[in-house]
Amino acid sequence: MSDKLDLIIVGAGIAGVSAAVYARRSGLTFEIFEPKLVGGQLFYMEKIDNYVGAEPGITGAVLAKRLSDTLENLQISPQKEKVKEIRQKEGFIVSTTNKKQYYSRAVIAATGASFKKLNIEGEDKFTGSGVSYCAVCDGFFFKEKDVAVIGGGNTAVEEALYLSNFANSVTLIHRRDKLRALDYLQKKLKEKNNIRIIYKKTVSGLKGDNKLQGLVLSDEQGKESQLSVDGLFVAIGVRPNTDFCDGLVSTDDWGFIVTDDKMKTSQGSFWACGDCRSRPLRQLITAASEGAIASIEAYKKIKGSYLST
Repeated sequence: MSDKLDLIIVGAGIAGVSAAVYARRSGLTFEIFEPKLVGGQLFYMEKIDNYVGAEPGITGAVLAKRLSDTLENLQISPQKEKVKEIRQKEGFIVSTTNKKQYYSRAVIAATGASFKKLNIEGEDKFTGSGVSYCAVCDGFFFKEKDVAVIGGGNTAVEEALYLSNFANSVTLIHRRDKLRALDYLQKKLKEKNNIRIIYKKTVSGLKGDNKLQGLVLSDEQGKESQLSVDGLFVAIGVRPNTDFCDGLVSTDDWGFIVTDDKMKTSQGSFWACGDCRSRPLRQLITAASEGAIASIEAYKKIKGSYLST
């Protein structure tokens, strides 16, 4: 068996970085894994106006750089390896990456969630330049502008309602002939005079140069029309990045990891924090706090296990 670590942290978004900071302060031996860039979903955020301690309007990329600098200052170097599977063996947690196996006494999952995309041409180009996946994150920057929301569930309606407080107009686009959102949300929607709904259409194209300027809509017969907007909010759902621990811990109906208020999962040496966790509010500030909690709770478990062996 290779060298055994105290802790493995999977993911280096804001939750994972927070967990790593507290793991370092606690004196644990650990590795943090991030196959892409430190910061995770921050790179999809055009501007951030609601993170305590950061100047209003900071870009996601700048905040991600600060997270990277934080790790560097603490001499924490993320391993650019993708954790493919986690299982138990001989009292340890075995994490298998695309390069090797690691053994640890505990694991913190901070892998976040991925926004479901439209998968149409131009979507990546305009992400951060008119296309967003989070109204709470970016809505304020579309003050007195015309925006559209795609989706028909609770999240889409909540996004539309939130945006109506800032935007000049909000157009909710749904591919079916009726919404799936709860009745009380639909009633609130009807009370808003700056929200309209377009049924039985999908977004098939995006128009603009450096920034989004409009949408191409298609109906069931393939007939196209155009809609001028400054922003598009895609609210067709998210999926948790939890395939690597499939079957190891309990999840909710959507695949998000279920924890208690101390971030502990159904598996005794496994914690989860951030957007991969089943949680009521998906925000940077809550992810950071959850990472700290998970790390401290893992430390307590690890030190207790040391004393008992």
